[in-house]
Amino acid sequence: MTSSFITEMTSEAFAKSVGGDKVAVIPMGSTELEGSHLPLGVDTIVANGVARCLDGEPGVLIGPTLPIGYSKWFLPFAGTISLETETLTRVLTEYVESLISAGLRRFVFLNAHKGNNACIESAAHSLLAKHRIRVAMLSLWKLAHDLCAVKDRSIEEGRFTHAGEIMTSAVMALAPDTVVTERISPDRVKSPADSAFHVKNSLGETEFMDSVQIVFQDIRNVTDSGTMGDPTAASVEKGEAVVERIAEYARAFLQEFRKLPLE
Repeated sequence: MTSSFITEMTSEAFAKSVGGDKVAVIPMGSTELEGSHLPLGVDTIVANGVARCLDGEPGVLIGPTLPIGYSKWFLPFAGTISLETETLTRVLTEYVESLISAGLRRFVFLNAHKGNNACIESAAHSLLAKHRIRVAMLSLWKLAHDLCAVKDRSIEEGRFTHAGEIMTSAVMALAPDTVVTERISPDRVKSPADSAFHVKNSLGETEFMDSVQIVFQDIRNVTDSGTMGDPTAASVEKGEAVVERIAEYARAFLQEFRKLPLE
């Protein structure tokens, strides 16, 4: 079977594969603290894992994964690497424009890091203003929450959490040697002392009077370990199911996306 990965094609093979309703998938990850038991490249590992599941999907070409995103709030923790929002937005814009110059007109960001969202949105709207193209984003951890945490009773947490059950399970399935199993333990997000604010995650999402708003804080006041849930129930089997459900959704999304007319 011919690979769908652009980096595994010759220039001639790539040129022949471009055209029609082909869609370019751009996997995106990050390099940041992911708990004391998981590697810094969790988001990149998962983006790559889902991308591999899409290899051979009709009409799909897969670009090289971007392993560094916007993770500036995690910089106090060793190993975190972050681009500024302006830098990442420019990288995404130039990445897509390179593929536009080759003849592609449909693009889907396969994004495994919520911190990248704003940059993807900014790049997408700038590109749409200049070119007759289609752009979309698949948020992989949101899919994990919607398709697995909420619907699958085997997920004990019942929601997606940073370095929690779902994330740990996915890495166990995709890169088991990178998980430090003896360090798997629950931890929680810290909220300000003597406050009615209930912090939900590292991005500043904070519940107050039945509404989630944003309270920005130094990440060291939010977490000691980067784990913001309970990964103790994680397993390879759960991880395999999570990745496959995300990939199944992505396949259907991409085929529907291919049908959209160009603006």
